[in-house]
Amino acid sequence: MKITIVGAGNAGSACAFMAAEAGHEVSILKTSNKITHDSHFETMASNKGIYCIDNTTAGHFTNSEEDAKKSFQPLALITRDSKAAIEGADVVMIFIQTTYHEALAKKIAPYFQDNQLVMLIPGYAGSIFYRQHCPNNPIFAEGESTPNDARVVEPGTVKVLFKNVRNALSFFPASRSVKGMAIASRLFPAYNINKSSSRQHIFDSALHNPNIIVHTIGLYVMYPMLEYCAKHHPEEVPYMYRDALSTDMAWLMIEKLDAEKMAVLSALGCKAIPYLDACLFRNEQDLTQDPRAVFESYKMSSPPGPYSFDNRYITEDVPMGLVLLASLAEKLGIKVPECHRLIEMSGGILSRDFYQEGRTLTSLGLGELTKEQLLDFIEGTPPREKLIA
Repeated sequence: MKITIVGAGNAGSACAFMAAEAGHEVSILKTSNKITHDSHFETMASNKGIYCIDNTTAGHFTNSEEDAKKSFQPLALITRDSKAAIEGADVVMIFIQTTYHEALAKKIAPYFQDNQLVMLIPGYAGSIFYRQHCPNNPIFAEGESTPNDARVVEPGTVKVLFKNVRNALSFFPASRSVKGMAIASRLFPAYNINKSSSRQHIFDSALHNPNIIVHTIGLYVMYPMLEYCAKHHPEEVPYMYRDALSTDMAWLMIEKLDAEKMAVLSALGCKAIPYLDACLFRNEQDLTQDPRAVFESYKMSSPPGPYSFDNRYITEDVPMGLVLLASLAEKLGIKVPECHRLIEMSGGILSRDFYQEGRTLTSLGLGELTKEQLLDFIEGTPPREKLIA
C-alpha cells in the first residue's frame, strides 16, 4: 500500500521505518517549520530515507545501541508539500500532538480522498475537525496508543524501544468500521486484530488512551521529585515510570481516575476496560498474565524523565484528554472529582487555564447535542450542513 506519515517525530519516524520495512511505499510529510525535529527531517530528506536501531529484536526493553545494528529503509517521498504527499495515498497516518489537530485539519483535510483511510494516533476525537474541512468521504480512524515506543536519537535515526502486540482502533463514522479494519489490518500486525477488539466509536478510543491516566498522574506525582532534583541534585533526573509510579499516592489516584473514566465509558454504552487490563492487551501475547506485574516489568526498564513539568504529558493530555473526559461526564451527569482536581492542579502549577484551552464537546461543535444525538453523530454520517455548522 501507499502510506503517508504526517509528522516526523518519534512515533511517525518509527512507523515510517516499520511500514517501509514491511514492504509498503512510504512518504513522510512534515507540516511544521522550525518547531521540532527540523534537522532530523532535513537529514532524512538528504539521505532519502531513515535509519533505525530496532531494539525489539533483542526481545526485551533496552536503551543500549549495542543490542541492535543500525539499518536503513528508503522512503518514496520526504516533503512539506501536503498535496503531493496525500493525494494517491491509500492510508494517511497522522502522528502529531493532538493540540494541533484543529489547525492542521484546515491545511491538509481538503486533500483527503474518498475511501482513503485517515488515521489519527492518538485521536482524542480530533477526526471531527478533519471531517469538517474535508470535501470528500474518507474513512477516519482513531488510535489510543502508538504502535511503538520510540525516540529520535540523532538526526536521521530513530530508535524503536518497544512494539505493541495489539492496537485497538475506532472509526468515524462507526458505520464504516468493517471497511476501515480491512485496510488497517494490512498495515502492521498490531492492527490485525478481531473486530470484537475494536472500540465502538471515537470517544471509546479517546477515553481508553492510556496517557489520560499514566501521563497526567505520573508527571503530577513526579513534580516534587523534579523540583527537589533541580535544587539539590541537578545532575540527576527522576524516572516517571520507575519512581513516581512506584508510590502509593500515584496508584490511589490511578484507581480513582480509572473508575471515573470507566463510569463515563459505561454511560456511553462502551466496554469499560481498566487501565492495567488495556495495557496488558496492547503489550503482551499471553493475556493470562497479571496486568500489574507486566506493568512493573515495563516500568523498571523505561527511559528517564520527563525533565520538566511543562511537558506534553501535561500540556497535551490534560487539556485534550482530561478536559474531554470532564466534558463528556458533564453531558452524562456523572461526577468526576479526581479528573477535575488534576485539571485544576496541573493548570495551577503552569498558570494556565486548561478548561479554556481544552477539547470539549462545545469546541468540537457538539455541545448542544443530547446524549442520543451525540451517539447518532459518531455512529453515522450526518448531513454536511449540520456537521459544518
